[in-house]
Amino acid sequence: MRRLLFVCLFLATCTALCFSEDAFPKNAKVEIRLEQALGSDISQSGQTFAATLTRAISSGGKTILPKGAHVEGIVEDASSTLNYARPGSLELALKSVTASGKVIRISTNTVRLQGKERRIDPTTGRQEDRGARGEDAARAGIGVIGAGNTSTSHTIPGTDLSVGSANSTTGMQVILPAKTKLTFSLVSTD
Repeated sequence: MRRLLFVCLFLATCTALCFSEDAFPKNAKVEIRLEQALGSDISQSGQTFAATLTRAISSGGKTILPKGAHVEGIVEDASSTLNYARPGSLELALKSVTASGKVIRISTNTVRLQGKERRIDPTTGRQEDRGARGEDAARAGIGVIGAGNTSTSHTIPGTDLSVGSANSTTGMQVILPAKTKLTFSLVSTD
């Protein structure tokens, strides 16, 4: 019984030392993959989201947080397009990582994603709505990040030929489908 108690205390001490605040490198890159879809028009400020680490975090040759660890984040701000009256925006931050059964509170930078402003028609001075809703719906359906560049050209399989326009387009909404990869910088741990 004493031996079992000693082993349990030893393991608890080792776990506490492995996850001490000093062990985390300053400004470490925390790369995650979302487990759910987020968006400027579907997410709410204060909502939590789940993700997994796509790369282990190491310091001094030791792995501090393993690849695949569960990450919890928060939507700090979600600004809707207000029925396409303005571009949407989304602000995300990470708040904890769970590894080896232990929850480690973290603080990261805020990642801010902004939708694209609609073009102004020079003849009327009003914003154009040439398919903005359709673009966003199509991007959400094919799983493309809303705040990034997308391309309407497609390569024909087995050839080097591209079909379609190579112009980049973005929509008014910020759309982050499940499995989207994001990178944060670690500010501190608690």
